[in-house]
Amino acid sequence: MPTPIVLKVEDLELRGEFNDTPAGQAAAAALPFEWSGSRWGDEYYGPPTANIGDHPGEKGAVMNVGDLGWHAPNQWFCLFFGPTPASSGDAPEAAVPILTIGNVNGDWEALGEMGGSITALIEKA
Repeated sequence: MPTPIVLKVEDLELRGEFNDTPAGQAAAAALPFEWSGSRWGDEYYGPPTANIGDHPGEKGAVMNVGDLGWHAPNQWFCLFFGPTPASSGDAPEAAVPILTIGNVNGDWEALGEMGGSITALIEKA
């Protein structure tokens, strides 16, 4: 069963869920946790304070706006909100194949104004 979450960056709240996959369940079990993200196009990626671990699942690179991803080899938690330098169109594209572990919705324009790095709190909604 998906786990409802809220991702808070400064005054911005993005609401969504971790999905019902092994990696999504591991992320949900680790809640609440903080995450520091660096910007790459319209993606923030970086290490969370939680240990989400390495899990099976279908990995992909082409994402949807609002998708949350996990790349275990680099311990990257990712939030996609628009095209990245790897994108060939409007869809976000990861630099490496990653697991989709959830999604959030919110004010992408406000998130895009956050700059080169963010610190977020992710907790159960």
